Amino acid sequence: MVANTLEAVREMLSVPVFIPGGRLPSEVTMADRLGVSRPVLRQALAVLKKEGVIKSTRGSGTYVRGGRPSAIGAPESLVDLENCMRFRMIVECAASAEAARNADAAAIKDIRAVLEAPESSKSLDHAVIEADLAFHMAISRATRNRYHVMTLEFLQPHIMVGLKLARQLLGVPLDVVSRRVFSEHRAIFEAIKQRKEELAAERMREHLSAGIDRIFSGKTW
Repeated sequence: MVANTLEAVREMLSVPVFIPGGRLPSEVTMADRLGVSRPVLRQALAVLKKEGVIKSTRGSGTYVRGGRPSAIGAPESLVDLENCMRFRMIVECAASAEAARNADAAAIKDIRAVLEAPESSKSLDHAVIEADLAFHMAISRATRNRYHVMTLEFLQPHIMVGLKLARQLLGVPLDVVSRRVFSEHRAIFEAIKQRKEELAAERMREHLSAGIDRIFSGKTW
């Protein structure tokens, strides 16, 4: 429901009348226009505020901000987010297979260290998100192919926004997310450690596909 509302608000803001600095209708009017409850609308607006698309002024209202969202190159819609994740499936499945083939003992140790790090700080939102990205970066380095590293570094703003957006939209407790993702990461790591290239690629595909399903199909975490 929140995801659909977010897309509806984005579409509404694309109308020329909502120029930078323009004031949004009241929450009551917007909720009625979109056919949603005010709590759901507020969650969608909170995402747009974090992205820098809109801003609220106490006692005045909510306004469209000028310029682009603050995260350079970040996803601008749920379609962007899904496309980014599907692109990652192509790149990172190949990276996982290459890591299983090329990783040396130091690279395996690096992946393991990153994998186990979230357990000590999973109550901190930013720590979990950074650890998630660090795991994927460690795999890209283990390929010993700098183009995998360069590609993932380029995608970092997209990935970071996507990870944060997923948690905001679904309202899932952070520890639940951490346990499920940790299990998926563990399966990828074990396949790489055992030098099973096809299995490593398959485990990465399952992991990223599960991420898409959790966000867009409402499946459980």
